[in-house]
Amino acid sequence: MMSNDTGMKRMQLYLGSNIPQYMERFAFFACKELGLDRLRGEITIRLGRTLDGDSFGLCWGDRQEAEIHIATKQWGKPITREDKLKTLAHELTHAHQYLTGALKCDLTSEEFKSVWHKKEYRYLPDDEADLPWEVSARYYEELIYNKWQKL
Repeated sequence: MMSNDTGMKRMQLYLGSNIPQYMERFAFFACKELGLDRLRGEITIRLGRTLDGDSFGLCWGDRQEAEIHIATKQWGKPITREDKLKTLAHELTHAHQYLTGALKCDLTSEEFKSVWHKKEYRYLPDDEADLPWEVSARYYEELIYNKWQKL
């Protein structure tokens, strides 16, 4: 749990029991860097062997909660500590986007649609890297990881 100076409850951060201590420390650092500690809502972070599409991480959510899954293996090979931390920062950026309402996704229709700052986008996996919320997440993953390395 995170709180402000008055003790008022803000963000609830739930970590899976298998999250290593280095990832736990980094998660709290990244949350503070992103301003998640000033928001209300819940974030759950889970660590698993592999994820759909052999991705490093996944995040989905809304204005109240976000769930993050981080993989430990991709294509049968271990994911490095650096890549896990960068992925965690990347997915926490998406959690921030969901919780603030900057990003909204409709996964219920046949055609996946997302709204980024009130502009609608059609989600196409081949174009994922160019989507504005992905560009933002890549920027913050590098920024946060580099700050962490300087501690």
